[in-house]
Amino acid sequence: MHLIKNGFNILSVVEKLPLEIDFRHLETFCRIAELKSFSKAADDLFLTQPTVSGHILSLEKSLSLRLFDRTSREVHLTKAGEVFLEYASKILFSRKDLLNALSEFSHGIRGELSLGASTIPGEYLLPRLMGDFKKEHPRLSLSLKIADTKEIVQYVLRDNVEFGVIGAKLSHPSLYYEKYVGDEIIVVAPPDHPLTRKRSANIEEILKEPWIIREEGSGTQMAVEKALRKKGKSLKQFNVIMEMGSTSSLKEGVKAKLGLAFLSKRATEEELNHDSLLQIDLEGMEPILRQIYFVFHRGRTLSPIGIEFFRFLRRKKGKD
Repeated sequence: MHLIKNGFNILSVVEKLPLEIDFRHLETFCRIAELKSFSKAADDLFLTQPTVSGHILSLEKSLSLRLFDRTSREVHLTKAGEVFLEYASKILFSRKDLLNALSEFSHGIRGELSLGASTIPGEYLLPRLMGDFKKEHPRLSLSLKIADTKEIVQYVLRDNVEFGVIGAKLSHPSLYYEKYVGDEIIVVAPPDHPLTRKRSANIEEILKEPWIIREEGSGTQMAVEKALRKKGKSLKQFNVIMEMGSTSSLKEGVKAKLGLAFLSKRATEEELNHDSLLQIDLEGMEPILRQIYFVFHRGRTLSPIGIEFFRFLRRKKGKD
C-alpha cells in the first residue's frame, strides 16, 4: 500500500481508525462528499441535518482529523477527506459484495443492488422493470442513481454502482459496453407552432427558431451533435435560449412555447399520442438514431444480484 497519497500519510489515518467502524457514518460521509452538502445528504438519507452533522463530528473526533472544509454554500473535502473517501468507498462496496455473496447461501436472492442510468433509461425504461424484478425477489433492495451519461460513467469507474444504462458510448479502457435497446431523437414543437402545419423543416429554417437543449454531457446532446456534424452544423449555431437538466423540464419548456427541442421519441411517446407535442421531420437529414447501452467496469465481477438483474433485463429486451 502506498503510504503517501495527495501529500498525506495514509498510515496516520489507519492508526487513528476506531476498532469499530460505524457503516452508517461512512455512508453519510460518502453521500456528503458526493452531494457537497450536509442538507442534501440529510434529505437523500432520510435523516435530520443534526444527525448527519453528528455522524461527521463523530468520525472527525475519532480520527482527530478534519474531513470537510465548510463554506456558506458548499462543503469540500480536505486532503485527509480525499484519502478517507477513497478507502471509505471501497469499504462500503466490499461490505455490499460480502452481503450479496452470502445471500447465495440463503433461501432466495437478498441483498442490495445499486444501479446508475442516464435520464432516458433512468426515467422511462428502468423504473417499471425494477418494480417487476422486485416482485420476483421481494427480499432485495434496489437503488437507482440518475444523472447524465458522463456522470454515470464516472459512477461505474468509481464502483459507486454495479453497472449503468446510458445513451452514449464514452471510450475508456476500463469500460465494457453491451447494446440494450435503440432510441430515436426527434424535433418536437407545441401543437400551434407554424412549422407543425407541414410537419417538416430544413436546417436553415430551424436555425432561426428559439431552442431549449439538454446540458452538456447528456447522451441526447451527444447524439444530436454527431448527426449535425455530418451536415457541417453544430448546436453552437442554433439560437439556444435555455439549457435544462432533464428531459421532463425540456418537454414542459416546449409545451410552454419557450422553443423547440431535440427529445427522445421513447420519452415523448405519451405526448405525441395525445398531440400535446408534435414531431417535426428534418428535411435532408437521416433519422437521429442512437443506442442505449449497458456499461460495466472490466475489472469487477457482478454480484449475484447484479447478475440476476442483468439476466432479467436481457430477457425483457425487445418485449417492451
